[in-house]
Amino acid sequence: MEFDHENAADLRDYFESEYSQGKKWFAYAPDSVIKGKWDVNCFSSHLDALQYAHDNTSAWEIIETGYVTDAIYHLKNILDVKPAKNEGKDIEHIKSITSMNTQNLEFLQSSLKYFGFGDKLNEELKKNIEQQKGEFQLNMQIPHFNNKMDYTLHFKKSDSTEMYFFNRMDAKLQNGKPEEEKSQSFYVNKGNGITAKEAFNLLEGRSVFKDLVNKEGQKYSAWLKLDFENADDKGNHKLRQFNEHYGYDLEKTLRNFPIKELSDPEQKKQLLQSLEKGNVQQVTMKQGEKDLKFFIEAVPQFKNINVYDQKMHAVRRQNVQIFGKSESTGEKASQKQAQKKDADPEQPKQKQSRKRKLSLS
Repeated sequence: MEFDHENAADLRDYFESEYSQGKKWFAYAPDSVIKGKWDVNCFSSHLDALQYAHDNTSAWEIIETGYVTDAIYHLKNILDVKPAKNEGKDIEHIKSITSMNTQNLEFLQSSLKYFGFGDKLNEELKKNIEQQKGEFQLNMQIPHFNNKMDYTLHFKKSDSTEMYFFNRMDAKLQNGKPEEEKSQSFYVNKGNGITAKEAFNLLEGRSVFKDLVNKEGQKYSAWLKLDFENADDKGNHKLRQFNEHYGYDLEKTLRNFPIKELSDPEQKKQLLQSLEKGNVQQVTMKQGEKDLKFFIEAVPQFKNINVYDQKMHAVRRQNVQIFGKSESTGEKASQKQAQKKDADPEQPKQKQSRKRKLSLS
């Protein structure tokens, strides 16, 4: 690290102030002279500093981490102030690698739990990190009724730090027929991405609602669906996106059906969350004086839902919508008009009529 001698006193005061507040690590660009506090970022956790360095390293600038005490030591030398014995090389420095590896391991174990793999891979993850491999993979298989999912999780060590990152998940859906197998690679961005269950739902052909970030760093939300007819340059199925401008409102769509769960706020919340993850969810609908069980899934491409009976046979939506009798006259009229255009789940005619309106982001 290199400091601007003219601003050494101000930098020393800044680092001493940060250290007094418990911030022991900082991130900086090693190829640039540190002229002021705006050239560095201080952190209480080494893991946070490493994460910042990883996220902000680019093709034209590398970000590294260092000890605040080391910075103070160098700045006092510049100012010709005799440092205290062993200052900048205290016991924290000796324990740094162990502490960092422990935090890194805990962070990755939490990530595995978030992605739906529980703690079954924790020991194997720990073993690979202890061996300090440049990169490694972990494998796991999860059964789903008559299908099974094979997952390969890719981990890589940072080129500039001792930190490991979970970068990619390869998922393969198998149903016993090799010709019908489907696979996809899902990339992890700053600890976020498609979970194991969401990968299964996408490979089954359903849609998933996710919070995303575009190339400019702006956050947005969109429904995702795999395009099995087209592949990208890496051999992956292309992802179709239906954002808020596309006009699909799941909750509003559900109100067109006499779903009992919508009358309870907590059940409605759980139903919406499950459908947004791409799940096929069981609901109760009223037919006359009877309550019948159905399964539904979100179909954002056609701004509707698919409905199935208890044997997972497709049910015509208009046959279910007329069961409800609590709608207002205006709602009934609009529903009847919509029913004329409504068709069986994802039938070709409907797809053709809406293709021109598809909005991708």
